Amino acid sequence: MSDAFRSFADADSVFTVETADGGLLPVYALRPRGAAAAALLLGHANGLPAGSYGPWLKELARDVQVFAFDARGHGGAIWPSGPLDQVFHVDRFADDLRRVTDTVMARLGTTPLFYLGHSLGGAAAIDLAAAGRLPDFAGLLLLEPPVFPPSDSPVREEAETRQTRLVEGAKRRRADWPSVEAFRDRLKNSSSPFARFAPAMLDAHCHAALKPKAGGDFTLASPPDVEAAIFTAHRHSDAWSHLDRIERVLDLVGGDPNRPDRDWVARAMPDMARRLKRARLTQLAGIGHLMIQEDPARLLALVRRWLGCA
Repeated sequence: MSDAFRSFADADSVFTVETADGGLLPVYALRPRGAAAAALLLGHANGLPAGSYGPWLKELARDVQVFAFDARGHGGAIWPSGPLDQVFHVDRFADDLRRVTDTVMARLGTTPLFYLGHSLGGAAAIDLAAAGRLPDFAGLLLLEPPVFPPSDSPVREEAETRQTRLVEGAKRRRADWPSVEAFRDRLKNSSSPFARFAPAMLDAHCHAALKPKAGGDFTLASPPDVEAAIFTAHRHSDAWSHLDRIERVLDLVGGDPNRPDRDWVARAMPDMARRLKRARLTQLAGIGHLMIQEDPARLLALVRRWLGCA
């Protein structure tokens, strides 16, 4: 990986995990600043590779050993060619999470490993849990996993509408940029959720999401058609019908369902929690789907409490 693009360039170390279909996923490690009795693995959201969480993960590494990986279609990951609906099916992300986790656990030995799954990263964990293939995590905290509601759900129509907008918006996304600064200025002055990012988080995301091209320009490390395919995959997942199979305790966090610019997932979270056998749901007022980037201090405090570090 020495010459490969890294979304989290200043991680302490990086290693790779091979996927079942021949891809390669970079896994970034941060050493704890002091004594740490536990470790945490982050699974990121669609369109936000591991480096998009960089400053926040560094703060978290005061207390625990931290691992984060670029999922297929993101950052420095290498994925196989093939039909997008197959290469980026939710099951592939679940398979990849299992492989990454097994590798990290082998490195840790007896150190307990917690899992934090944001959006796509949460959906992958739900998929594994429903299939009875979830690793032996010490705990799971899932931030708005986009488990698509069934046709009889009161949230279904909104989910269809908002997910269609996400897919079409991803397809229209501009891929090539003359500089990281131009990309950051565009996001900062847009009406998108990126405009609400804390400055350090926006800067980290812009460096993580763009990879250099020959000639000095940059391009999105997660191509528009790939991002759109992943959003589409959520809609086609049947995970909701299997939620009642999950025996593990899941800690769920949702954003504010009353915000007009909310993601549909915020409204679906209470029904999702009721469907699960052992879910504990927290919904945060005044915050959106990309909550770590929007309010890193608030989410850091929440995660530290969950880990027992506060």
